[in-house]
Amino acid sequence: MIPADVAFRLACNAAAAAYAQAPPYLAYRTTVTVDVPSLNRHESIARAVETRTADDFASLQDLPRGQHQYGHSFPMPPTFDALSYFNFVYSALHRNALAYVQQVEPITFKEPAHADVIVTALRYYHADYAPDSNDKIAHIVMDPLPSLTTGNNSTFYLHDVYVDTATNLPTSVTYTGPTQQMTVDYTTVDGHWLVRHAVYNATFYAVLHLGRISAHAEATNEDFTFPTTPTDPKLAAPPQPTPTPKR
Repeated sequence: MIPADVAFRLACNAAAAAYAQAPPYLAYRTTVTVDVPSLNRHESIARAVETRTADDFASLQDLPRGQHQYGHSFPMPPTFDALSYFNFVYSALHRNALAYVQQVEPITFKEPAHADVIVTALRYYHADYAPDSNDKIAHIVMDPLPSLTTGNNSTFYLHDVYVDTATNLPTSVTYTGPTQQMTVDYTTVDGHWLVRHAVYNATFYAVLHLGRISAHAEATNEDFTFPTTPTDPKLAAPPQPTPTPKR
């Protein structure tokens, strides 16, 4: 197998290319469950979503015959590239408890046009293969380096990247931290690389760590279609420019 850091670079470039080739419109059904055991809270949200991928403007219909609203893809765009810079954007609306994910910028690597010696070290992570790697699926374990963690307020970093060696596309990506963990699983439908399942766990501490609340959220996407013309006429309008978010 090629070195793990090279495999990671190829996966980033393949994911960025897939993200850039997203269909103009995407419809899907999502089922999201949220559990907060200490508050005895369990919530299940089923929605039919149709989105304009250029600016992630979406029509959201609660199922079977609930509220209709406009916003962002829920709980994240199925075209989301987990090997990228991104932000969690939180909403105060109860039904939007998971908020949404804002794609900032895909991570890409430029390969040298010609070189006698190629140095394949990553700047921010040490990459290595896990023992369960094989010829079909490479399991890359990512360890953050001091160049990333020193002076960084974040403690939420890449940890596991599973890659289909035939396409170089990730099949699963996991981020971990002391209080957060997120795993995003992918599928390919009609040539489009899409999020089919995502899990997010977080622990929230009270002042002085005198108490804590743990939450578990899980989303499953299915019934993907790619309409050439959106069924909702509002989505047919030109995409709205959005400010460039900070990394």
